[in-house]
Amino acid sequence: MEVPVTDIDRQRLPWWAWLLTAIILHAGTQISLLFKYSQGVTDYYLPTALSLVLIQWWGPRVVLPILYLNSTLSTYLWGIPADQWYEWPVYALPETGFTFLGWLLFRKIYRGKYWLPDIKNLLAFLFLGALIPLIIEIFSLQLLLTYLGEQTWEAFWPLARRNALGEFTSSFGLALPLLYYGSYFMQKGNLLYEQPESIPSSYLLNRYQRIELAGIYILLLLLVFNIDFEKFWYIYGLLSLYIAIRFGFGPVAFTNYYIFLITYIIPRLFTQFGYKTIGQEQNLDVTNILLGASLLLVFAAVVGRVITDLKIAEIRLQQQNHELDQINKELDRFVYSVSHDLTAPLKSILGLVNISRLAHEPADVSHYLSRIEQSVHKLEIFISEVLDYSKNKRQEPDMEQIKLLELCTEIIQNIRNVEDFGNINIDLSNLRHQEIKQDKMRLSIILHNLLTNAIKFQKRIPEHQPYIRISTRKSFEKVIIEIEDNGEGIPPGVQDKIFNMFYRGTEKSSGSGLGLYIAKEAASRMQGNIYVQSEYGKGSVFIIELKEHVVSY
Repeated sequence: MEVPVTDIDRQRLPWWAWLLTAIILHAGTQISLLFKYSQGVTDYYLPTALSLVLIQWWGPRVVLPILYLNSTLSTYLWGIPADQWYEWPVYALPETGFTFLGWLLFRKIYRGKYWLPDIKNLLAFLFLGALIPLIIEIFSLQLLLTYLGEQTWEAFWPLARRNALGEFTSSFGLALPLLYYGSYFMQKGNLLYEQPESIPSSYLLNRYQRIELAGIYILLLLLVFNIDFEKFWYIYGLLSLYIAIRFGFGPVAFTNYYIFLITYIIPRLFTQFGYKTIGQEQNLDVTNILLGASLLLVFAAVVGRVITDLKIAEIRLQQQNHELDQINKELDRFVYSVSHDLTAPLKSILGLVNISRLAHEPADVSHYLSRIEQSVHKLEIFISEVLDYSKNKRQEPDMEQIKLLELCTEIIQNIRNVEDFGNINIDLSNLRHQEIKQDKMRLSIILHNLLTNAIKFQKRIPEHQPYIRISTRKSFEKVIIEIEDNGEGIPPGVQDKIFNMFYRGTEKSSGSGLGLYIAKEAASRMQGNIYVQSEYGKGSVFIIELKEHVVSY
């Protein structure tokens, strides 16, 4: 299910989106008029197909008013005379209702993903986004034409059937490749009125597959001039099925529409089939052609989507197996290192206890107790990091509103016992975006580790005034949190390694080597990233990038 509307980043579309919508829909109307076969109806109606796509990308506020206006002003071109202008807005209702109902059922009620990433969304788009609204539209239009005296009741069912098949083939056939291939580029160009989750790039073919597909297209074109589609439609079906199995959903969606173009649309443009009248036999022939094209379209698209889903599942399984191997290796290393790091302070404590028993002077006993306390604190910190590691691995992200100033203040209070905390100034004045929606537990882990490290690695030289500055800013669709310090900095050769598990800069490092690794993993689970910019001897800036909505105060 898609993310709720409240979690989608809505944006203002450029002014030319309205103009381009009007141009596209009017051009679709002009092309559709070439296939008009009776008053008010056509075998190939493009405005509904185009509006079905545009409303997914640009929303009803842009598309519906322009679609209704285009349909109203175009009514005259479909044979409704100017002296009946008062009927034009009525004839525009079924077409506009089709687009709105498809958007409402598929996007708002079902929460469908219009880039059709799986078979569930494809079937939902087929029935909720196209078929059900189309049936309602066609019957509404035919009832209007018949009731207002533009058609006879005897022609109601033949024209409704032919009109429904033609519009379904054009609408569903054109919408599939446009939504599947176009949605990725629309999001990449930041041209969607709602920015959903990341839309994956379409399945790309290699060079040899493109050559093979081009050869099949040439073969299909040759078949048009040698065999009758109405009698030998199954040949096209077999080739389409082969493409579905061989290449998957995207190529077969495009191929189905290509077959429809070369077997019906292009021949009609060149009058190859010689339709000069609208007789019963001609209607029957066209109906069979449209029925064959519709069945071919749906069957091959479903098969192609299933094949692509299987390929995606196979790739994901291979990735998961690889990740599992990496996790097992990581777990072996983790268990070994943890057992070592847990054993070392325990052995130190045990040794200090035995030594303190031999001491007679109170000062010596006090010294040994302080050493024991240090080992206990070290053990406590390490256990806390292990628990953070476990929570980050096990728990799913839990989004909630976070007040950054309160969170940072709380973390600062919790780390006051870190050595030399009192020597450093922590500046929170640049928290410009004070409230974000993210995983509070993981963000706390990240900030705690970064702040603790900045305190540990401050410069301890006379007259130096150490500081930590926490600031936020927004870049495109991301919230950037920067933690800057003027501490020791990180040598260039070490910067690529500091986020590795159990990495310590030197053998004398007091930390476990888990902190930055956990912070990096936590950011990854939040669909974010952490990286560092540092100049050795001058300080560091740790940059946290998170995808999030920001409320500015």
